[in-house]
Amino acid sequence: MAALTSPLPPRQNESRRLAALHRLQLLDTPPDPAFDRIAQLAQTIFGVPIAIISLLDEERQWFKAKCGLEVPGTPREQAFCNYTILHDSVFIVPDARAHADFSTNPLVTGEPFIRFYAGAPLTVAPETRVGSLCIIDRQPRAFSQEDAQMLARMARVVVDEIWLRSLASGQDRSCLDPAEVKRTSAESVIITGVQVRAARALLNWSIDELALQAGLSPNTIKRVEADDGRRPSSHQTITKIKMTLEARRVVFLGHDSAAPGVQLIRY
Repeated sequence: MAALTSPLPPRQNESRRLAALHRLQLLDTPPDPAFDRIAQLAQTIFGVPIAIISLLDEERQWFKAKCGLEVPGTPREQAFCNYTILHDSVFIVPDARAHADFSTNPLVTGEPFIRFYAGAPLTVAPETRVGSLCIIDRQPRAFSQEDAQMLARMARVVVDEIWLRSLASGQDRSCLDPAEVKRTSAESVIITGVQVRAARALLNWSIDELALQAGLSPNTIKRVEADDGRRPSSHQTITKIKMTLEARRVVFLGHDSAAPGVQLIRY
């Protein structure tokens, strides 16, 4: 988790970051149900009044999706997300009013009266963060490492949606390094057989039901569930299974250093 810095942080790799942002053609676009759902889910999971998908242009912070706010954005110099885009980790302010760097910020002293902030960067290429998925409370609060990991995973889902939108509109991922695309794509679908079995149990699905929903054979599901996760089945097979289960609100936990697990999000 990132530490607090000065009130106006330096703008690292700003020209590259802005070029990537503008290439995505997301700024000032109409509301999108996919992004709205992620913001709503973040609001529900963390029990906060405000959740935002924020993009940082040169002089403004613009909200691609928002829950609990009516304004379309803020001046960039007021944006807490200025700090989030400096880090790969989640940036957390437990109590803005108690910290000298934020206590006089207009977003703290006035609407929306921010006390707690946590933001996960939207990283589209190495060292290139175009915005954040952030949650805000009007009361100070603690935020655990597990909470931070969940928010970071949800931010990766936002990035996935950004690329799906880009592909659907005929764009490509030219602002990404090809090696990084390959690496992050592979990482994003690594789930274990144990996780697949656990996800089925949460949904009360049989192997046949998962096979039907994913468009795969029951024997394929059996092979995946027998795998230890280190050398999973084909990329395409794992992707189909993962997307099928995530569409039913299953969240896969425990990448990198955390223990693998699953969680079912209930609305």
